Amino acid sequence: MLTTLKALLLFAFISPLAQPASATSNTAPTDDDRKIAADWAHEDLERMYTNGAFDSGILEAKAQLALRPDDVDLYWHVARFLYEIGERHSKDDASIDKEALYEEMLEVSNRGLQRDPEHPHLLFARGIATGRLGTTRGVIASLFMAEDLEADWLRVAESRWEYSSLGGEEVLPCDAYSALGILYRLVPDWWIVEVIAGMRGDLDASLAYLQRANDCSPDRMEIVKEYAVIRICYGQRHDSAAMVEAGIRDLHRMLTFTPRKPTDHTDLRHAQMLIDEPALACAYSRDGQAESHKSEIAH
Repeated sequence: MLTTLKALLLFAFISPLAQPASATSNTAPTDDDRKIAADWAHEDLERMYTNGAFDSGILEAKAQLALRPDDVDLYWHVARFLYEIGERHSKDDASIDKEALYEEMLEVSNRGLQRDPEHPHLLFARGIATGRLGTTRGVIASLFMAEDLEADWLRVAESRWEYSSLGGEEVLPCDAYSALGILYRLVPDWWIVEVIAGMRGDLDASLAYLQRANDCSPDRMEIVKEYAVIRICYGQRHDSAAMVEAGIRDLHRMLTFTPRKPTDHTDLRHAQMLIDEPALACAYSRDGQAESHKSEIAH
């Protein structure tokens, strides 16, 4: 079954917009925190994000946006809280309309981009919203959205703009490199996909982007895992035992990491799964294996 873009949402993957590290909402900022926060437009919203206060965070971010619609940073804060609220619910949870939530995330990202068309954080958020909508709406919708998703993340990756959340849950452009690396691994390298999607998979590009992500933001569990996965996959496709072994070594190293957020526990289980069965690497997705067949795309 074709689920080629299923894992883009890093979110299960990559989550470049990852679940927060555990913290309490009344944690006092340290001197180092204040140095980081000096570069932030909205320290209060940053702390709500890192502390996992998504429900109060979305209310506060929307209230501030209503008062200051020309403040471009408020748009991506709203989009990020919307994303995190959606990630708390499973795909089959009838208590929430996830498609409506991702439509709102896309809409607020686009409104912000009307004010600043090259804002990297808004481009990154729009890419995530686009990908989530694609997987919610089905395979063909995902493929038709792939080119726009790629374009937004390439603009972030090629920008000189840098950002890190308080706890390092989101780091740009590093997370854009990771997102692109996963995209190029999961989308098939077939001409028919390029006809439908306007782009196709590329293992060389995947390897290069994930190496950049790993160099840019080292020892982050989700990036170490994805870099290991592409090396195992690349080694299998190019008959390089050394590349496969390097990926497996990094998965073993990853098992020594201390989990800091809920998705880390899943990544640790999956690291052991991939160590036990490296053949799963090329189709690996945190959401489930992404095997795809040309006949399903053609029809």
